[in-house]
Amino acid sequence: MMHDVLACRHVDPTAHLNLTETWRAADPSDRRFTLRHDAADHELATTASRQLRHADDFHAAARFMIDSGFHPKAGCTTMRLADVFARRMRCSKDGHFPFSVERTAHELGLNRRTILNHAQYLRELGLLAYVEHGSRTNVIRTRLGGDAWKPGDGYRGTATLFAAVAPCVWDEAMGRRISGTGYTSRVVGVTNAGRAQACQDAHRRAATRTSTSPGISCTPSVMVPPDHRQSQVEGSRKDTPRKRAARPKNTLRNTADGPPVSPEECAQAIVFAEQLQREVWWLGRSCARRLGYMVRPLLADGWTWQSLAAELLTWGVPGHLRDPAAYLRYEFERRRRLHDLGVPATPALPDDRIDDAGTRYTAILRRREESNTPVWDRYAEEIRPGLRSRLAEVRDARREEPPRCVGREPLWRGSDEVFAQSLPIQSWADVAPRDVYRAKALGLPTPTGRATPESDQGWLELMRDQLEAERACAVLSAELDDWEAARTADPPGTHR
Repeated sequence: MMHDVLACRHVDPTAHLNLTETWRAADPSDRRFTLRHDAADHELATTASRQLRHADDFHAAARFMIDSGFHPKAGCTTMRLADVFARRMRCSKDGHFPFSVERTAHELGLNRRTILNHAQYLRELGLLAYVEHGSRTNVIRTRLGGDAWKPGDGYRGTATLFAAVAPCVWDEAMGRRISGTGYTSRVVGVTNAGRAQACQDAHRRAATRTSTSPGISCTPSVMVPPDHRQSQVEGSRKDTPRKRAARPKNTLRNTADGPPVSPEECAQAIVFAEQLQREVWWLGRSCARRLGYMVRPLLADGWTWQSLAAELLTWGVPGHLRDPAAYLRYEFERRRRLHDLGVPATPALPDDRIDDAGTRYTAILRRREESNTPVWDRYAEEIRPGLRSRLAEVRDARREEPPRCVGREPLWRGSDEVFAQSLPIQSWADVAPRDVYRAKALGLPTPTGRATPESDQGWLELMRDQLEAERACAVLSAELDDWEAARTADPPGTHR
């Protein structure tokens, strides 16, 4: 049977099973429960509730205690917080989970005080017990010791650890017989009423799964297994075992007749699967342990993760696979049966110059740190005190010096057109535009320089006389030209 990847216990699912209808309690008025307001009853050693290891049991117990109305302030928000705790329980075999107020508040969209209040409601209902109280004390400093700890070692606080527990009133409502008291008590049996109720709940959950299961055709990894009880058998005798015996054996299945697998080989197969997940995009949602179990025969046949990844990247797979590990197993079996499976490439010889694990780089950093330590010690003991004293002397000398006035160019806020009109016309005047700008910016009279030719009357008369002389010269030159022309036209010896 193909299993959903979300049902694998090694993968953190995004949602849990809907167990809202997994219990049918009697009228809570005939059951009495006292809230545990005393903080001493919230510890693992003093709690009256028993240990829970499965998230489904904790979810059902929280639903029962909240819906029964034992706590007047517990409600939907308290149940949402219990759902978050139930999802975190899947990472621990003992039912313990960390409690981070900031992360939980961000996940639920609530403030810090609301999270703390509803966690207290769950403790008062007997659903949570302290395994370890959180602290802001630096555990790294405590572990290394006050003398060996250095500021560069970092900081790490202690998280709060909770244990999921179930109160006795829930076990009584479910018809369970309990042996012992407190956290170490265990379920030893069920009553007749509890057995009948468990059967009804199992039938109800099965009917719910059947009604919500998809009925469309899909790939083999997401196809719903057919109901063999409704299959029609031809002939007078059932030949299902004979047909099953005549089928070709699954060459990828790890049978019990094969050689035993050591833990080192299992770990190697899981590492092999994790390397495949990083290279092949459609294997990212699969469980590394299940994928390692599927590819273990291929690993024994000589396949490397590089050659297998190159083979898988040539496949055309659907856009969404519910169980990539099952699809991989099915495709390998089909391709091997059709002789369409490639041959594993010869593994390349290891190159000593390649440091995949980073061992040589780590050794280089360690040697560099060891070589730099004496240099730093010498600097701290011999050089640094002299540099600090010299720096102090320089600072003291600068404090004793009078403040220096930094000269700034004046700035004029006037118009550019007014400034252009105030400049002298002649370019050869001895007043520069910079002097005029500075005078206007400081509010001083505009410098004039030496007298310009326009203001000199004698210079004007001289220019006027020169102009009249040029005109007289032009008239005399014209008359001389006319006399020369007339003389050339008359013959010699002719008298007028």
